[in-house]
Amino acid sequence: MDVMLQFLSQSGQHHPKHGGGPISKDRESVLPPLHPLLAFCTHYVIVISSTFIIHDLLFIHTANENIKYYERDEINTSLRQNMVSYFLFFYVIILFGARYISSHYAGRLRQHAVLYELTWLCNSTLLIGCLSFGGFEKLSNEYFGGYATWIFRRRPLVATSFCVAVSIDQVMWYVDLAVWLISGHFPIGVTKYLTWKQTLWIDRLTCTHHLWTIPLFIFGANNLSVDSYLLSIQLVVVHVMLSRWLTPQCIEKTGDDKFRIEDDNSRSDAKKKDPTRYRYLNVNLSHELWKDITLGFLQISDDNPPGITYLSRLLWRWQLFNFLTFVGILIPVSKLIIY
Repeated sequence: MDVMLQFLSQSGQHHPKHGGGPISKDRESVLPPLHPLLAFCTHYVIVISSTFIIHDLLFIHTANENIKYYERDEINTSLRQNMVSYFLFFYVIILFGARYISSHYAGRLRQHAVLYELTWLCNSTLLIGCLSFGGFEKLSNEYFGGYATWIFRRRPLVATSFCVAVSIDQVMWYVDLAVWLISGHFPIGVTKYLTWKQTLWIDRLTCTHHLWTIPLFIFGANNLSVDSYLLSIQLVVVHVMLSRWLTPQCIEKTGDDKFRIEDDNSRSDAKKKDPTRYRYLNVNLSHELWKDITLGFLQISDDNPPGITYLSRLLWRWQLFNFLTFVGILIPVSKLIIY
């Protein structure tokens, strides 16, 4: 068990299990991304199980009253949720599949990085939203039963909680893209990664969910309550802590025969931009504030604080901004969508 936990824990940007460190050309095609795959599976197992358990224990009276507890128009809302669930299912297959398949043609670093990147909160929102809207609930009851029935149970509150968890990020996407279309620059920087050399064209094509997650999820749930915000607190904390544990801040290949520990500032800009030698990850902002965000009042990692200090700064700010977005934007928007 100790060996497995040690292997699962991220070991820094140069370690071969992440795809970094020195590696000879003839070995690149034979070393599978084992650690990224295990990290991906561990992340989703913990997120799904912990979220559903907390939901069922704290946010619903009985498992058999899911729809009655949340919805007013049960039949129409259930049909709507099924359609959203089916749409998310196909979109997730396309997103996860296209990005992973493309990684086999983009070098070893991309092959390892893509599985880490699929654990971003915005991506898990899509997968768990698909489960939570209950489109496959009837199928699982008829043909599987047991644990599958529990996994595919309709939980619209979970879907809206994920919607709230990503709300501040999605709103900043709207601002960044709107200003970029007008002026050609990104005022916040959350979408600037789309212009990076390491960002493939398939990543750009499969990032549209940042623009429609909020309205689609509110439309599907036909409900938005304070419980959505309360459950979102757990979602943010779990994602950040898992990413801090499982994923390195970046992956870098060295030219030496042993690992080199270098300060971030010692790497040249050219090396940082070369996707075959360096890939920036920082999944769920678990290591530092996103490097393209330069707004002064948002800076929480410029002084290189200890990990626990940085995480505490990040989490309370993330929750505060989500709360302000929930009250100031999501609730008013929901009044226009819910009927």
